[in-house]
Amino acid sequence: MATTVEALVQELDDRMAKDCRALTRWRHVHRTVGVFYTIVLVLVPAVLAVGFTSSETVLGKTLLLVAAVVGGLNVTFKPYLHSQKRRADVNNMRRLRDQFRAEVTDSPDAKAVYEKYSALYAEMFEARGRELVDGHLGKEEITKEETGRQ
Repeated sequence: MATTVEALVQELDDRMAKDCRALTRWRHVHRTVGVFYTIVLVLVPAVLAVGFTSSETVLGKTLLLVAAVVGGLNVTFKPYLHSQKRRADVNNMRRLRDQFRAEVTDSPDAKAVYEKYSALYAEMFEARGRELVDGHLGKEEITKEETGRQ
């Protein structure tokens, strides 16, 4: 029985570690893409305004098209690209894993700790999934509800 509980504890620890790595990787991807979009949106109008190229040339028209496309993508995916929530998700996941590991080592009943943290992990994972689906709309609805209560 003890080896089964140890296997469950190790499996949950491995899942949380894998999730931490994936969250960190996606946070870096989103941040990099967001910075790239911002640089393009700053540089393209500056290049055209200073006169390095005219908007009538092929290069100028290409730059204008790139700025329009990148601007549209930046606005569409802004909740994900510039989100502080990504950093909070990574920190929450790391904190949950650290708390889980500390409680497992201190608790005589590892199965109860496993059940507690398995439920917490599932709730966090589900909340992140809902946010990915809802995007920015979820934040606006929460804000409207909080404003309505006050």
